[in-house]
Amino acid sequence: MSRPNTAEGVPSRAPATARRLTTAGFLLIASGLLAAVGAFWLSASFGWPDVLDDAGGVALPRFADTETAVRTAFYLLMVSSLLLIPTAIHLEQLFGGTSRAGARTVTVFGVLGGFSQVLGWVRWPIAVPHLSDAYAATTDEVTRQAVAASYDVLNRYSGGALGEHLGWVFQGLWAIGIALLLMRATEIPRWFSGLGLGLAVAWWPLLVASGLAEADWLASIGSTISAVWYVWLLALGALLVARPVGGSGRVAAA
Repeated sequence: MSRPNTAEGVPSRAPATARRLTTAGFLLIASGLLAAVGAFWLSASFGWPDVLDDAGGVALPRFADTETAVRTAFYLLMVSSLLLIPTAIHLEQLFGGTSRAGARTVTVFGVLGGFSQVLGWVRWPIAVPHLSDAYAATTDEVTRQAVAASYDVLNRYSGGALGEHLGWVFQGLWAIGIALLLMRATEIPRWFSGLGLGLAVAWWPLLVASGLAEADWLASIGSTISAVWYVWLLALGALLVARPVGGSGRVAAA
């Protein structure tokens, strides 16, 4: 039986790799667009992200006023984070020329980051509506205080501990790892990879520190830089979709 035509008699993986990288590109674009739409929607209808600092007695009535819009927006953010999980797996194909253990470690950080964020978002469309209904259904002040306290605990654990702290830690490590591997393992312009690395190194410590120190001004700066990094991710997705893949399976130079 004859072997496929390759330089060394080994079947080429370039077509399969090209498909996975193109898929990763589309997933990055979809994730970025969903995150942008969801964040804009929440900012306009729910006062997000400032509402995250409000106590249950303030946040639950506000949630009830725009429940349908808020739940829809948080579903968009949840799907956006979910898409980052297969994206991280597909992007590993970019790093075939580097250490497999290093590339796999970066992928694990990406998967854990997306999953942690999903655990943070999911409270809004699933758990918070029940607390909002319970808060509105009673006029007993003691019961209302208990419901509001339940919201506060849920917000601290699901949003603060899982979505923000763990989500930021893992996603930041993934962001830095992706940029470092892009600089070493692919033909994507080094300035582009360097820009992604600089943005990740800037926003990650700021957001982690803001969560630990509860410093809003650090969170504001970190969130702004993080938003620019998401634009960089969108551009990376467009680059993966638009550029061909060379025989090595890596993104080819323009």
